[in-house]
Amino acid sequence: MRTVSRRTFTVLSAASLVGCVAIVVLWQRSYRGCDVLIGQHGPGGHVTCTSEFGQVVFEVEGRQRGQVEPGWSYFQKSLPRRFRRHQEDVAGFAAWRGTVRHYVLLLPSPLWGVAVPHWFLFLCTAALPATTGVRWSARRVARARVRRGLCARCGYDLRASAGRCPECGLERAGAG
Repeated sequence: MRTVSRRTFTVLSAASLVGCVAIVVLWQRSYRGCDVLIGQHGPGGHVTCTSEFGQVVFEVEGRQRGQVEPGWSYFQKSLPRRFRRHQEDVAGFAAWRGTVRHYVLLLPSPLWGVAVPHWFLFLCTAALPATTGVRWSARRVARARVRRGLCARCGYDLRASAGRCPECGLERAGAG
């Protein structure tokens, strides 16, 4: 049973490492441009995931109502990016609820969103690979100590000792 859980942990760590690398790539790209995924949410609504300015932004937009308003409009900027849009940002985290009005001049539609900084997602995805690395390193050190005749736990020289380690009390491998 233990090998199954260790294998599962290793597979999850590998998947988490792939996610970690993807987050770092998105994080780096977010300062040069904007990566956007848009999906349909119900009739006329949208779900959006955006990576920009060091944040991953998730938004759910309600159904768009009305017709495009008549007339000509001039916009001085290209499509908007959210840079410093949310005054309530705390360390890159933000949540909002409001309305959005698109460039095609539709009536405002309801909008809910949350922003999470890339650094937080990096730390979340790096935790499992880091734990796996620490465990792997500790097992490697313990095996090297045993090969040299030392205690696997504390490194005490056991060549003149039999049974337990006199320093930490660990049962010596193969003793008994």
